Amino acid sequence: MLFVCSGTASAYSDEAGRQFRAGSTAFQAGDYSKALAAFESALAQGMSGPALHFNIGVAAYRAGNYGRAEAAFKEVANTPAMAGLAYYNLGLVELKRNDPDAATRWFARVEAATQDAKLRQLAAVQLGEVESPATARTWFGYAGFGIGHDDNVALVSNSDVLGISDSADNFAEAQFALSMPLGDVWRIDGNVNAVDYQDLDSFDQLGAQVGGRYRWNVGDWINDAGVQVAHTLLDGSSFESRRALFVQTRRTLRSDLTLHGRYRFNDIDGHDEFRGLSGRRHELSAALDWMQAAWDFRFGYLLEIGDYDDNTLSATRHELSFDAESEFARDWTILFEASRRHSSYDDNTNGKEQRTELGVALTRTLTSRWQAFLRYAYTNNDADASEFDYTGNRLTAGIEATL
Repeated sequence: MLFVCSGTASAYSDEAGRQFRAGSTAFQAGDYSKALAAFESALAQGMSGPALHFNIGVAAYRAGNYGRAEAAFKEVANTPAMAGLAYYNLGLVELKRNDPDAATRWFARVEAATQDAKLRQLAAVQLGEVESPATARTWFGYAGFGIGHDDNVALVSNSDVLGISDSADNFAEAQFALSMPLGDVWRIDGNVNAVDYQDLDSFDQLGAQVGGRYRWNVGDWINDAGVQVAHTLLDGSSFESRRALFVQTRRTLRSDLTLHGRYRFNDIDGHDEFRGLSGRRHELSAALDWMQAAWDFRFGYLLEIGDYDDNTLSATRHELSFDAESEFARDWTILFEASRRHSSYDDNTNGKEQRTELGVALTRTLTSRWQAFLRYAYTNNDADASEFDYTGNRLTAGIEATL
């Protein structure tokens, strides 16, 4: 479904027209990088219109520049007559990035955006409504590495347990995750993550998690149920073991809205001096994704009920969150995050607390698989108990890749 268009929608200079024709010739010859450069030159020379942006998207896709392809197709989506085609190609971009969830959201928008039967059928195949052997058995992975500075190590990480404040340090962190199919409806997921502090070794963390999930559809609802087991080390010693059961669902309400729901039950064992963490935790969450041509928004709510052996740690928490993400320049993406959590402890000694978290992240696409990122997070916990009253700042820079 990727092809070049032969014309544009607005007047342009002779030089712009020459560059456009050169791009079309290079594309037909299979020189996609040269075609992309020529189409970009035509844009810089004053040519505009959805056909040019579509050609830029196709050439960038074929050249492996998926960040530029995404930006171009999002621009095309602003033209209603071409929105369906743009959404489909945005789905193909996300498949190349090994992000099937994002691809599904784009493919789901095609039917409402076009009357083209062939295009709607292709989107249906990708969504799994028609058997598609090429996409039925896929695996994907993620790897990331970062370095940074945390001006309040203890209270940002497990603060409600450790109760230590004003500990600043540099750190390095790494994460690796893999998801693989087992048959048509089963999938296994696993991840390993580590944080190593330069001086505060007692807060070094190493964690691993593995789980399996089963997927089934009921009407327009896509559902998963699964199990997870996890273990975390703190400074090389056992900190916590966790077993979890979860069920989750999602449904596309309309072309630009997707609803998510999730319940997870956690059975936790705290080890050694952290035995007070042993107990149960229930998590119930809902989220709404709202996709616009330039922005992706998410609104979320989380209810958490913790019942631990140490009653001073048991609490009921309500959290509201909001995320907004957009590609604001070629290969650059910005993400804003905000959340507000209210906690009521079962033990009146600790009373209540309000935690506010704000964050911003910049991501630069380097290749079709690699990205560089810079993230900043601010936390402010306003608590009745003075030992839980803190602020923190955390800055991280690194690279990440889809596998």
